[in-house]
Amino acid sequence: MSAVPLSSFHGAAAMCLLLFFLLAPSTTIAASSLSSVAKKFNGSCITAEKEALLSFKAGITSDPSGRLRSWRGQDCCRWHGVRCSTRTGHIVKLDLHNDFFKEDVSSEDQEDLLSSENHVVRWLRGKISSSLLQLRRLKHLDLSGNMLGGDMAPIPEFMGSLKSLTHLNLSNMKFFGRVPPQLGNLTRLVYLDIHTDYFHFFAYSPDVSWLENLHSLEHLDMGYVNLSAAVNWIHSVNTLPNLRVLHLSFCGLSSSIPSLQHHNLTVLERLDLSLNPFNTPVAPNWYWDVTSLKSLSIGACELSGPFPDELGNLTMLETLEMGNKNINGMIPSTLKNMCNLRMIDLIGVNVGGDITDLIERLPNCSWNTLQELLLEETNITGTTLKSLLNLTALSILGIGYNDLRGSVPVEIGTLKNLTKLYVASSSLSGVISEDHFSSLTNLKEIYLSQTYLQVIVGSHWEPPFNLHKAYFSSVHLGPQVPNWLRWQSSISELDISDTGLTGRIPNWFWTTFSNARHLDLSYNQISGGLPHNLEFMSVKALQLQSNNLTGSVPRLPRSIVTFDLSNNSLSGELPSNFGGPNLRVAVLFSNRITGIIPDSICQWPQLQILDLSNNLLTRGLPDCGREKLKQHYASINNSSRINSAIPYGFKIHTLLLKNNNLSGGFPVFLKQGKKLKFLDLTQNRFSGKLPAWISENMPTLVILRLRSNNFSGQIPIETMQLFSLHILDLANNTFSGVIPQSLKNLKALTTTVVGSDGIDYPFTEEYQFDDIVYDTDMLNDDSFSLVIKGQVLDYTGNALLVTSIDLSCNRLAGSIPKEIASLLGLVNLNLSWNFLSGNIPDMIGNLQALEALDLSNNQLYGEIPWCLSNLTSLSYMNVSYNNLSGRIPSGNQLDILRADDPASIYIGNPGLCGHPLPKLCPGDEPTQDCSSCHEDDNTQMDFHLGLTVGFIVGVWIIFCSLLFKKAWRYTYFSLFDKVYDKVWKK
Repeated sequence: MSAVPLSSFHGAAAMCLLLFFLLAPSTTIAASSLSSVAKKFNGSCITAEKEALLSFKAGITSDPSGRLRSWRGQDCCRWHGVRCSTRTGHIVKLDLHNDFFKEDVSSEDQEDLLSSENHVVRWLRGKISSSLLQLRRLKHLDLSGNMLGGDMAPIPEFMGSLKSLTHLNLSNMKFFGRVPPQLGNLTRLVYLDIHTDYFHFFAYSPDVSWLENLHSLEHLDMGYVNLSAAVNWIHSVNTLPNLRVLHLSFCGLSSSIPSLQHHNLTVLERLDLSLNPFNTPVAPNWYWDVTSLKSLSIGACELSGPFPDELGNLTMLETLEMGNKNINGMIPSTLKNMCNLRMIDLIGVNVGGDITDLIERLPNCSWNTLQELLLEETNITGTTLKSLLNLTALSILGIGYNDLRGSVPVEIGTLKNLTKLYVASSSLSGVISEDHFSSLTNLKEIYLSQTYLQVIVGSHWEPPFNLHKAYFSSVHLGPQVPNWLRWQSSISELDISDTGLTGRIPNWFWTTFSNARHLDLSYNQISGGLPHNLEFMSVKALQLQSNNLTGSVPRLPRSIVTFDLSNNSLSGELPSNFGGPNLRVAVLFSNRITGIIPDSICQWPQLQILDLSNNLLTRGLPDCGREKLKQHYASINNSSRINSAIPYGFKIHTLLLKNNNLSGGFPVFLKQGKKLKFLDLTQNRFSGKLPAWISENMPTLVILRLRSNNFSGQIPIETMQLFSLHILDLANNTFSGVIPQSLKNLKALTTTVVGSDGIDYPFTEEYQFDDIVYDTDMLNDDSFSLVIKGQVLDYTGNALLVTSIDLSCNRLAGSIPKEIASLLGLVNLNLSWNFLSGNIPDMIGNLQALEALDLSNNQLYGEIPWCLSNLTSLSYMNVSYNNLSGRIPSGNQLDILRADDPASIYIGNPGLCGHPLPKLCPGDEPTQDCSSCHEDDNTQMDFHLGLTVGFIVGVWIIFCSLLFKKAWRYTYFSLFDKVYDKVWKK
């Protein structure tokens, strides 16, 4: 190594000394600054920022989960959700999210949170204080899942001034109104999430050009934000070169373009455009050129046409979801290079063809990696499922709701990774044995419902799996409750309805499934009684309808949300508190239950459906007055601020109590029924007058049935203020007075447009209680019976199509109001068996929808309006036993009514005349039956013809005899001469 000159060394040393002295002042200043900050920080947060947080806390009106409980003391850096910089002491993160909405919460935990409505209970309520602007170094702000927008408030504009933010999450906060374009000022943003999980457009943004300023953005989620007016949204998004995740699900987007001229989305990995009404062909489209995509979701976008060949260009794709009912045809053969596929969801696509062909078109290189395959409702066919055995990595398989036939191969047990198996609603048949399950140790969910399968295993078989959800409806499991279920204590949802079960429910069943959320054993032949007390269970939905159960109704768990014990032989009285505070559906019709309706009904503020029809209940409903409700709410709520906002009412919308022995006046309980839509009190012993508050306290009534009771007095005019009423049945009571004149106020009956007011019928609507969707058509087989067309007909799902007014069998007097002609949507009108007088209104012919009209057994007089012949939908009419007179009208439907006995429509009216009555009207000529006339003419013609022929033949016989017999001729003329002489002499 060469020597370094000493002069050079001294020069270098001098230079180092010079640099040290030059930098010393700035170093000293920096050290001094850090020392100052450290002195100011002093192990605690900065005072001004602490005050800002306390000001924010002051805007919070409710913190039921206690997230701000720790916000006290000097060191705000130790407060819940607050993080400070360890170097400067400034607050850099504020995270007060609601745990329920976090993706890292397991699905089972989310179910539990939702089932107890913790997503609401955990809400922070109040407003977001602008004091957050004092947190100038704040980088991460997460307030998601709370209710901090106030009442119908938008995202605060001042959020756009937090310019240090790199992470902003305001999702699921129900903000309302325009998304502030000031968010475009947050140029450092890497993560922006303002989506909501609710199916409503709470927020909107008519223009998203403000996104073009966010060049650092990597994650953007605006799902369920109304962007229908943002026509250039694609071009704005295309200016974000760092974007990796884009979620724009259910945004009302209707525009798309085939391609982008300058494609900047080169690192985009996840794209979700599902639930947007694009209504365009699936190809060409700009996203087929984004070859960096790993996840693509374009389901329910109203896309149409065949699968595009360009799909094969997305060689990086791992998950594909493109379920659209108008996409049709087999998947293309261009997928051979898509070796990274992990999930394919084609639910609802009209694929068609054989399942074997479909599996063979999947890239062979993905057979060992494909984990989820969802092909439900894809119109695929096939008689063998053996091609599925090639997909050795499958964990989720959905092939239900297709026309698949044949048996399930035993080899399915080789799919050791299988966790979820969906084959419901198919034509699969045969036996499922122990061998099918031998290696399925990871199986968690199985759906075999609505198939022709039989599960036959040994009575001592212990399954290798531990199920969480099991659906076997209509699958043969019987005759006893399968003993292998005893080992499935982790099941949260179990459906063994209509599976041929008989005998009693074993005692182990209730303890094994004590933590289950949904149990369905309906439509079997199960007998015996239920345990007296089920309060130890956690079940939320219990369905045991249509069995042969006896004994009494048990005390149900406090967790119960819905239960159906209808169509059994349960007896005895209802327990005083057989339901919990979250009870929403209670269906007990068609049993032998006695006693009274307990006061505990006042403790069910969430109750929506109560059906106790066809039992032996007595007395009436508890009044549940406002004071009693107030005391109940006060006992279950600790916060006075919450109590002050409680409306003290019920959510009940369906109350069915027909065919009992209930008595007393019109239930005062119904004063709390602001949301009541369907009320049926028929066939009881209720009495007294209808209250005037009926329209004020039950303004949404759709069906009001009080038939066969002892109600009396006048029909309140307020009844005509029930604008949504479709069915009014007050028949077979003792109502008197006149029919209210203001019938035109029954707005739902004045239109022929079905469902114009958005009414949901209780027996067809699906209600989502917690995270389970309960179809009330399954929960409730009860029906409404209407006296229509002279007979009792039962209606369930189509009852709202039969708009009806039935006031028959009362003591109503006066005339039929002319306003009845305004009820253009009326299908059935029955005013029979009253004391009505006057004329039948002429304008009744306007009721074109009318199918049944019964005005019989009254005191009506005058002529029957000829305009009744205009009622082309009429199939039943009865005006018998009145004082009607004049000619009976004819034409159209009137000529074919009661073809077997048309006169019965008009009998009992001595003044009526004309067909079909035998009485002629003045001026009418007697008419003969045409067939009789033709018969007489033919007889007379035959007689005269025979007479003529006989005369001619007789004459010719005589003439011929005289002509050819000389002796006869002499004898004849000799006799003729003698006769002549005798006559002449006389």
